Amino acid sequence: MPQLVRLISLLFAVIFSVMVHASQEGILAFDRFQYSSAGIGPSGRVVVSGAQDATRITAFSVQAFGKTTRLSKGDLAKLRGGYINGVQISYETGYEAVGGRTIYVVLSKGFTSGQTETQRITVDEQGKIEIANIVEK
Repeated sequence: MPQLVRLISLLFAVIFSVMVHASQEGILAFDRFQYSSAGIGPSGRVVVSGAQDATRITAFSVQAFGKTTRLSKGDLAKLRGGYINGVQISYETGYEAVGGRTIYVVLSKGFTSGQTETQRITVDEQGKIEIANIVEK
């Protein structure tokens, strides 16, 4: 009887380990991306584009308010690249005294279960750029 219990336990362990490792979701990272929007009222047309290689974001720009703002090498170095597979764009009318109109771009890495890394790039109409981490799991 003890041998039968051991055999059944071993069988369950093998079946469970095969089920756990049978399939795994992987990230399909962008190598290049471009998103555009007609905008909201005074934002005008907004175009966000960029590129990444296996380890970093290599280019990133925001076209809005009649001009193009490109991230410098220093700003690009603040971004986590390599596995970005999500982009979100939003707009705020803002107050001129504190930068005016603003575009927010969220770059994310995630799966169907949720985002695991998220960074926000803020670009105001004066061309000021801010980069912030939002989610790290």
